Amino acid sequence: MREIKVVGHKVPDTDCVLSAIIASDYLEKKGYNKATAYIQGWLNKETEYLLEKLNITKPEVKTSFPEGTNICLVDHNEEFQTLDNLSELNVEWVIDHHKLKFETPTPLNIRVEPICSTGSILYKMYKEAWFEISKEIATMMLACILSDSLLFKSATTTKEDTILAEELKEISGITDFEEFAMPMFNAKSDLWDMDVLNLIKYDYKEFELWGKKLWIWTLETTNPGYGLWRKDEILEWLEKIKKEDNLDFIMLSIVDIIWEKNTTICLNWFESKVISKVFNSEIKENLADLKNRLSRKKQVIPELTKYFN
Repeated sequence: MREIKVVGHKVPDTDCVLSAIIASDYLEKKGYNKATAYIQGWLNKETEYLLEKLNITKPEVKTSFPEGTNICLVDHNEEFQTLDNLSELNVEWVIDHHKLKFETPTPLNIRVEPICSTGSILYKMYKEAWFEISKEIATMMLACILSDSLLFKSATTTKEDTILAEELKEISGITDFEEFAMPMFNAKSDLWDMDVLNLIKYDYKEFELWGKKLWIWTLETTNPGYGLWRKDEILEWLEKIKKEDNLDFIMLSIVDIIWEKNTTICLNWFESKVISKVFNSEIKENLADLKNRLSRKKQVIPELTKYFN
């Protein structure tokens, strides 16, 4: 019996989780006897809202599998974002929309495109294979696009994504993008009952640039006050995390989805120096105005990469 496990990145988001579920359906249509979706950590409230709305069972949490297990990676490919024992596993598929930094001892199926979501890529794969797309699958694909593109406001959005979204609109029966997306964003923004550590780690990614270890957080919200009102607590935790994890650089951006504005919390003199120089931003009371930089992948990491190079 040929089985495969489908896994998204650490600190799962909507595109990561729903793409794992969609890819499981796709791989079974491709001929696997069983394809099962997993997550590597707790879900944010946007993803929880969508799973409940669509009546989809939350995937099981797994960070490792028995040696030799067949694996499909979705929405990531870099080692520090993936399973703890990836070197012991048989990676057969990678489906992703991030830069490629991946090596395997054997050939594999790999699909990487510079579009806004993994859900977009999976929709194209279904169409190319002439696979039927159910209303539920189409709704998940559309949710991936709207979530990662921030309702087409993010710099990661391509013309192709908007075309694919219009096609999925027809299949899913969704008539209004904003009406569908705003409850998602509001759910993600409901953070009053969250402790500061979980607030900070809501959506972070680790990067290694020219020997430097960076952690970059993004908090996308319809109410930036949730984070900004707790700035002093956040600064205390950022300092603790930087020391405990031996980081060279750390930053947390609070992205206002409605007003398309990035306010970044700068930990100390070094972070302030880097952020001020890289983004030409004045630092006041540990806060930097990064203007309309909504995309970490396209508008923040490339500039930091140039700096640390």
